[in-house]
Amino acid sequence: MHNKTEEKYIEIMRKKSGEERLKIAMELRELVLKMAEEGIKHQHPNISPEDLKARLQERIYGFSFPFKNSGRKTG
Repeated sequence: MHNKTEEKYIEIMRKKSGEERLKIAMELRELVLKMAEEGIKHQHPNISPEDLKARLQERIYGFSFPFKNSGRKTG
């Protein structure tokens, strides 16, 4: 069962247009990515940009993409 806060949030979101909801979702996504990035930097203060990108991918997707310049090697 939803609590009153969740119910109010759902009520507010249902009144917004699809464009507004999408904008909010994208802003929340950016916030989550920034928080994850900052957490990785906190754990690894001297991390290179390439390793940061790889670790962020691992945290979000469960693996690092095997692109040529994606950062550290996996496996």
